[in-house]
Amino acid sequence: MKTRIHYRLMSLVATFILASLILTGTASAQNRRRQPPPVIKPPTPGIWQKNAGGAMLGPWFTDELGRDISDPNYRLSATSTAFHLELFYQPHLTGNLNLDLNFGTVGRGDLRVTINTPSGPVSSFGDATLYPIGLGVMWFPFARSERTRVQPMFRAGGSLIIGTERLEAIIEDQFGYYYGVSSESRVAAGFYAATGVYWVLGSQFALTGNVKYQHAKFSKELFGVRDYSGVQVLIGAAYLYR
Repeated sequence: MKTRIHYRLMSLVATFILASLILTGTASAQNRRRQPPPVIKPPTPGIWQKNAGGAMLGPWFTDELGRDISDPNYRLSATSTAFHLELFYQPHLTGNLNLDLNFGTVGRGDLRVTINTPSGPVSSFGDATLYPIGLGVMWFPFARSERTRVQPMFRAGGSLIIGTERLEAIIEDQFGYYYGVSSESRVAAGFYAATGVYWVLGSQFALTGNVKYQHAKFSKELFGVRDYSGVQVLIGAAYLYR
């Protein structure tokens, strides 16, 4: 008799546990079905509080190249324009301000120097390459207007200018002709200031254009020239993201 009662009690307990598990699973499934799907926010337009990264390319005009040479026996033949490539990363700081990190390179090739010596003119040729590394800030005055596609901006900051020169020369004396190659590097502190626009084409893409003045003057001559300062006209593209 006691055994039958024991079995019945165990059957009731097992039935109760099984029913509880079924009800709990059903309730959980219903709760999962009732939960709304996660809301995916669409990308915001404009450039407000966004980071930017990209590249620009354009001419670097140096009309005064070689004007600071005072030695009458030293003559430099070089073009006043060279193309400049600039990579930039502009993370958002606060409000309408972004940090401006930039790295550029410009090669001033086909340089030729003629030095008048007692034994006759000596010609050297080669190239000079400049690497401006800039750190500054960028200001978007109308960045809060997210629907404004054309966003004016201003950039300014300091620069570290690294310059290298490669020089090839043929020297003649009473013993014959000699050919030599030399290379040197220079480092100078400079600054830059620019104005331009961002033309926002989508939530994550923009075209950009800048007119930028780059001060680049060395304390010692680089290929016979100390002052490589000039105006750059740069056009490029930027990727925008938060």
